[in-house]
Amino acid sequence: MRLTLQTDYALRMLMYLAIHQGRPCRVTDVANEYGISRNHLLKVALKLGRLGYLTTARGRAGGIALGRRPEDISLGEVVRHMEDGFALVECMHGEGGGCVISPGCRLKGVVGRALQAFLAVFDDVTLADVVKNRSELAELLEMGRIAGKVA
Repeated sequence: MRLTLQTDYALRMLMYLAIHQGRPCRVTDVANEYGISRNHLLKVALKLGRLGYLTTARGRAGGIALGRRPEDISLGEVVRHMEDGFALVECMHGEGGGCVISPGCRLKGVVGRALQAFLAVFDDVTLADVVKNRSELAELLEMGRIAGKVA
């Protein structure tokens, strides 16, 4: 199983906002802290905003913030919203894709069960769960930023 870069960035952005809850954040801050593309992150932030996971405010005092409490954000929900689809093998595309044995093949069921197990793990975890060590994560982000300036 594999998640897209968009989902990875979405999860990291939400974690960053949960770690820095209560202070103004900008997409540029998140990009710099993680050392990732600001342009890609802007697209992710727009989507997260449309989905209600974060709020945005324009202007000098503007920025981004969580749109819901971390306890109310299921990682499984975020993953499902951010991924374009979960057609992991050709036979999961619409009418069986182009595979000639698709009508009698049982692989699709096995892959489907594996996908459900994969998503079930995310369903059991909230954003609050993955940032319980908030101060340690903030310290690691700070160390990364300092190391990046030195290099």
